[in-house]
Amino acid sequence: MEPSSSDYLPISNRIRYLLWVEQTESWQPLVLDIWLKEGDINPAVKVISRRLNWLGDLNFLDTDNSVMTAELVRGVLNFQRRHGLKQDGVIGPETLRWLNLTPKKRAVLLAENFISKSSYLSTIGPRFLLVNIPAFEMVLVDKGQVQLESRVIVGKPYRQTPRLSSYISNMVLNPSWRVPRTLLRRDLLPKVRQDGAYISEHNFDVFNSAGDEIVKSPEEWQTLAGGRFPYRLVQKPGKDNTLGRYKFYFKNEYNVYLHDTYDKALFEESNRALSSGCIRVEKVESLANWLASNLVSDKQTWVDLQAERDKTQWFAFDNFLAVHLVYWTAWVDESGLAQFRNDIYHQNSMPKLASIQN
Repeated sequence: MEPSSSDYLPISNRIRYLLWVEQTESWQPLVLDIWLKEGDINPAVKVISRRLNWLGDLNFLDTDNSVMTAELVRGVLNFQRRHGLKQDGVIGPETLRWLNLTPKKRAVLLAENFISKSSYLSTIGPRFLLVNIPAFEMVLVDKGQVQLESRVIVGKPYRQTPRLSSYISNMVLNPSWRVPRTLLRRDLLPKVRQDGAYISEHNFDVFNSAGDEIVKSPEEWQTLAGGRFPYRLVQKPGKDNTLGRYKFYFKNEYNVYLHDTYDKALFEESNRALSSGCIRVEKVESLANWLASNLVSDKQTWVDLQAERDKTQWFAFDNFLAVHLVYWTAWVDESGLAQFRNDIYHQNSMPKLASIQN
């Protein structure tokens, strides 16, 4: 029996097409020792043109041309867009790696991810927030309809955002940030060792184990940061707070959550595996407003505190919102285009191709 998933037919058609291409076209690894940009001449351009044509990113094919023409660059841009790459029209190592991925391996990725995705989605309800980690994307769905889509930032490969299911039970306006011990040791103390004023300049309060606030000079903090540091740091709410203006809590054993960020420029990066495990949301204000309209119990207090930047306020929900952190690296989108993303945590079969050279 065919699955009831709406993307089954386009997925199956794409898989069949890719398997046919595998039998029709040679797909030997390309090796380049330069980056190809518009106007460059290289024998590999002919092969690249054919591959972009086979994969649907280039409609016009000139097999006698070895020049990176403007039309070919547009095909490269289409290809980069479908693979979550930096859209610069230049064939560098990452673009070449994906160009070298054979049609059969593409078909396998689509099939494996379809099974994982469709099986998972069949078990969840009509209202949920879902973050696809390697796609750096979030979607909010209610009554089966998409309410919000946003780019997100997820954990670095050595501080991975976990796959999990939970429920968002409340959100915080103007949160303070209690620095985890691991981040304190790895990230903040090295900065304090360089500049003892870092603590005050970034609006941190310092507390001992008894909860008493500790005040010292920048020189003293600099010295203390070089040895055993028995204190905890809490960053005050405000425009420079690491968590930004909103925090969305859901119970989990990894101590991760969704939140705002003051560094909005990072959302423009193609590789957004940049955090310490938590998820930063670009359209965070839209998410907060939707939650306030649909789930927050005390709506009047929410309205009253919108102008407040330094007062922390928790808001409980009338109902929980299911949250799912998933890991899917290939799918067919609503327009019928096959989408692929880097396996940032090396959790599926996307290979590292040895043929790539910088």
